Amino acid sequence: MKTFKISGSSLPERMRLHYIDGLELSEEDTRIKSRLEAAHALILDDHETDRNAVSLLMKRFDISQATAYVDLVMAKNLFGNIRSSTKEGLRYLVTQWAIELFQMAKATKNLKAMDKALERITRANNLDKDDQDIPDASKIQPPVQLLSLNFNFINSPRFKLIDLSAQKAMLKLYDEFMEQVTLSPLGEYSDVFKLDDSTLAKKK
Repeated sequence: MKTFKISGSSLPERMRLHYIDGLELSEEDTRIKSRLEAAHALILDDHETDRNAVSLLMKRFDISQATAYVDLVMAKNLFGNIRSSTKEGLRYLVTQWAIELFQMAKATKNLKAMDKALERITRANNLDKDDQDIPDASKIQPPVQLLSLNFNFINSPRFKLIDLSAQKAMLKLYDEFMEQVTLSPLGEYSDVFKLDDSTLAKKK
C-alpha cells in the first residue's frame, strides 16, 4: 500500500484516500476505520435505529456516546446513508414487501389479502395510470418545414447549372408564390419578384 504523507488532512479525507487510492493509515486511524465499518454494518441492518447502533458501538469499542455518534455520522458520509432512500429505491422496497405479502396470502388462500397486496403493487408502480414515459401524441406538434427560395439564385447563372428537373420544380414553386402575391396586398409590387426573360424561357 502507499504511505499516507499528506499533512494537515482531516480524518474523513484520510479515510476516503485510503479506500479510493489505497493509502496506508496510521495505527490510530486503522482503529477508527474498524469502528466506521462496524457502524456501517449496523446502518445496513433495517432493525437497528441510530440510537441502538450508538449503544452497540459504545459497548463493542468502549467509547463514549459522543464518539459513537460521531462515528455513525462519519460512516454515513463515507459510505452513504441507505436509510435516505431515493423515491425509486423506496418504491422498490414497497413492491418487494407487497410481493412477499401476496405470496403469504396465496399460501393461505386468503383472496382478500392477495387482492390488497396486488393493489399496493399496482399503486406503488403507477400501473393504474398511463405510462408516464410515453409522450402524449395529442401534444406532439409536427415540425414546421419551410422551403426558402432565393430569387437572386433563380436569376443567377448558377441556376442554369443545376439539374433540369430541379429547375422546373423551383419554377413551379415560383408560379405558386406569384399567384399568392398577386392576390395579396403586395400584388402591386409583384414586378419586384419577376424573373428575367432567359429564366422564364425555362418554364415553357
